[in-house]
Amino acid sequence: MPVVLLIGEVAVRSGVASSAIRYYEELGLIAPARRESGRRVFGESAANRVRAIAAARDAGFSLDEIRSLLDSQTEGTDAWRALVEAKIGELQGRIARLQSIEAALHDSLSCACQAWDKCPTVMGAPGPA
Repeated sequence: MPVVLLIGEVAVRSGVASSAIRYYEELGLIAPARRESGRRVFGESAANRVRAIAAARDAGFSLDEIRSLLDSQTEGTDAWRALVEAKIGELQGRIARLQSIEAALHDSLSCACQAWDKCPTVMGAPGPA
């Protein structure tokens, strides 16, 4: 007999709040196996799918992108690879921008300025002579 889980059990196993699981269900990203007495009953694989959704969200995928990632038609295809490769490119761009911001913040600490809004490092303007 297959293992069935209530939404709370899926939440515990996946580390995602029940409200998020209901939201993902509303969006069609996850579906309960069935309803019993008005309660959602999920298959054992539901927790893995919810974890996959959470990991994709953490990676910065939009809900539409996640839908495409999890689409059985996309699975293992060039389209799936293209989505992941595009996200890697986006993340690399964000990382470079954040590293630049971090460097500017470090530089601002060694600046002789006494005010954030007068710091040439922060403001991107030449400093006082």
